[in-house]
Amino acid sequence: MKQIYKINNNKFNSMYISINFTMKVNREELSKSALLASVMGKSCKKYKTQTEIETYLSKLYGTNFDVNVQKVGELYNIEFRLEQVNKNYLPNKTDVLENNLKFLYEIIFNPYCHENEFDKETVERERVSLLQKIMSKKDDKTAYAVYRTEQLMSNNQIAGEYLFGDEEIVKNITSLQLYKQYEKLLNDSCITVILSGNLDSYEEIDVTIDDIFRKKLESKYLFNELNINSNKNDKVEELEETSELQETNQSTLTFGMRVLNATQQDFYTLNVYNAILGSTPSSKLFQNVREKESLAYTVKSRFYRFNNIIIIYAGIQKANYEKAKKVIHEQLKQIENGEVTTEEFEAAKQSILADLLEWEDSKIAIAKMLFSNLFAFKSDNVTIQEMCEKISNVTLIDVQDIAKRIKTEHIYLLGGEADV
Repeated sequence: MKQIYKINNNKFNSMYISINFTMKVNREELSKSALLASVMGKSCKKYKTQTEIETYLSKLYGTNFDVNVQKVGELYNIEFRLEQVNKNYLPNKTDVLENNLKFLYEIIFNPYCHENEFDKETVERERVSLLQKIMSKKDDKTAYAVYRTEQLMSNNQIAGEYLFGDEEIVKNITSLQLYKQYEKLLNDSCITVILSGNLDSYEEIDVTIDDIFRKKLESKYLFNELNINSNKNDKVEELEETSELQETNQSTLTFGMRVLNATQQDFYTLNVYNAILGSTPSSKLFQNVREKESLAYTVKSRFYRFNNIIIIYAGIQKANYEKAKKVIHEQLKQIENGEVTTEEFEAAKQSILADLLEWEDSKIAIAKMLFSNLFAFKSDNVTIQEMCEKISNVTLIDVQDIAKRIKTEHIYLLGGEADV
């Protein structure tokens, strides 16, 4: 069955085409998938180098193409994405859609291989590039601290693995193993196609896709058949604290918090909770930890939709560790007790609504929202307007109730000698 979703809005002058392969992976397969995406984005049998790809696309009025990877809870997604100008905005209404779709077909289904092995030179080049990404993950200390917190909370599951894989695994992937992972991509993925932007004058786009791809985009799985989160999320055993020594100019403190017994509809309340807590300049963490107490250079909280966790992260001086923990705990308790002012509550909701409405100004953001909703809500019918309404309807009692189901599971400190 083909899963093709269209979002037409003629306020744009271009179209975004997103072909997603979403699959269950183990730890080794995640690393192989990351390398596979890198290799497939740089070559295929017809266009063997990145230069050849760029030269060809430049003739199609600057079509943009790349391959993106993301974790979707316990799943891994490889997205082949392309942005092209609507023919109504091109000289003589030149239509580049068919050529672009044929290009995507070549990239996905005719990779640069020799006898069921990816081209070794291409693999080695992309391996080096991927290893550089992996080894540089410690360079951004805040991002690294957040990643380590995800890892500590993941119970050895995929959600806690680094997006681009493990260094030792990537070093040892062979061209033959990479081809086997490619076969898994084609045969064991949930395939979704999302078309977003100006689709005017493309009434037959489904037929065009069928003509070019035939049955190759038929999916083994429907989006509602894949489980994105294997955690039970029904209890937190006990609070753990971990510290990691690393030479830094400042320390990073994180709180890893788990939402117990989360449901799909908790999504809206959790967004409001997170905005009140720490995702906006008017939030409790920003106003109290940073502004009032001057304990942090930066402090924010992030809600992970697919994992039902929230991570607080703050850049602090190590000497302020205990006091910063105390003040953060106080903010959590205040929300649980309903000690949220009308100004805090309304500012939080308005911030979320503004972000949602801003999504409507980006065809890519709209496509990403649809993709997320497919797997989180198991539906393609949730509109931005509906999401805005549900955010508007969240009450302080709802927030207070959800706060009682959010438990701090792990506190992590990243710091070093330079910060003593």
